[in-house]
Amino acid sequence: MRIRSYFGLWLGRATKFALRISGRSGTSLPGLVAGKLAPHLLQDLMTQLTDCVMVTGTNGKTTTTAILYAFLSEDTKWLTNRGGANLHQGLLATMLGASTLSGKLLVKKAVLEVDEATLPKITAFFHPTAILVTNVLRDQLDRYGEVDQTLRLLSEGTSYPGTALVTNGDDPLAMSLGIHRSELTYYYGFTHSPEVTTTRADVRDGAFCLLCGQELVYDYFIYGQVGSYHCPNGHFQRPVPDFGGQYDGITGQLLVEEFKSRPNPVFAIQSPVRGIFNQYNLLAAISVARVLGISPSKIQKGIVNYEAPTGRFQVFQGTPSRILALVKNPTGANSVLRAIEEDENDKVVCFIINDDDADGRDVSWLWDINIEEFFPRSVCKSWICAGTRSLDMALRLAYAGVDRNSIKVVEKLSQLVDATSVNVHTVYLLSTYTALYPLNEILREGVKNG
Repeated sequence: MRIRSYFGLWLGRATKFALRISGRSGTSLPGLVAGKLAPHLLQDLMTQLTDCVMVTGTNGKTTTTAILYAFLSEDTKWLTNRGGANLHQGLLATMLGASTLSGKLLVKKAVLEVDEATLPKITAFFHPTAILVTNVLRDQLDRYGEVDQTLRLLSEGTSYPGTALVTNGDDPLAMSLGIHRSELTYYYGFTHSPEVTTTRADVRDGAFCLLCGQELVYDYFIYGQVGSYHCPNGHFQRPVPDFGGQYDGITGQLLVEEFKSRPNPVFAIQSPVRGIFNQYNLLAAISVARVLGISPSKIQKGIVNYEAPTGRFQVFQGTPSRILALVKNPTGANSVLRAIEEDENDKVVCFIINDDDADGRDVSWLWDINIEEFFPRSVCKSWICAGTRSLDMALRLAYAGVDRNSIKVVEKLSQLVDATSVNVHTVYLLSTYTALYPLNEILREGVKNG
């Protein structure tokens, strides 16, 4: 390692130790401090890895990484950034936690969630074994711009030969990343739509052929622009997936078929996640595991190790039970609401919307959430709005036709436990990034004291 890298390593580890004895987690700060002093430290540590999978895309990175980690770590030690710190400093903090004072990496395999804008900066100096792209959707406009900017970053980050690309064939934008790759490209996708969604007014950013500009023709949508599509001019179409999935909502099983293998293995996995978007995350993780040679029996064995990351339909038991879910863009929010629709019991839905830097200052995406279709389909007893943009969310609900008498605005996050102690089966809390971890602590304390 470079001399400055040693000093950065020692300073970063000292910061990590200080945070630990003070009772704080510090998922990014040690990496931020170390990286300021030693800008090449991450490169020096990552190049010691023998195997590395990077999970990127707009939605589903944290859940998919956690599922894949459950498979891979069943009988082998793997590193992962479980806290979801997916920028340069978060990745470096993860590496610091597995390194010695001499700069030796103790764990030589890693499955890492990587931010879309960070990916090309990392792959410029380190080529992972495989890269998984979950989807390409509109995200924070003030950070990423429109989806063509995100697609350009992902294309740059996945262009290196020798790295396997596993991408969502049902998303025309994610699928396009594999068009000009001649080898080591694998697609996953659902073999049919779990429900008829053609009439849903979801945001569909990738509904045009990237080769000729013609509007794509869809046989069905699953969510957003994800579905079965083709260009009427014959330039572009959904590929036959290498890994196909069918989800049985009654048994809770995901049936996986490997279409391009001979013979075609077919196996069923009991799904530990809720919502069709999460079944995609499960299928994505299974696809990467199979590309890496993990057997179906090991996948079935490893799935029991999965733990829901913070805010990914995380359940807090109590009366009522509370479920915390991250929302950060319209497609993700619509997917969460569709999962909530499956609950036929009385419920309360809370939106906790902040507009700090990590959330995105621009909250215009709230108007693209398809609340107009959700609330008539769901038995929702009341609606609660909190966070710095609580009034914006309350206004959005009112314009969607929600009875204003059923909308309540809560000023402080600490008041949410008392505000949701009502006679319903479940309370769903849909939160942006910066409120997520404070809410996690508040809900844990609420369960402990309740």
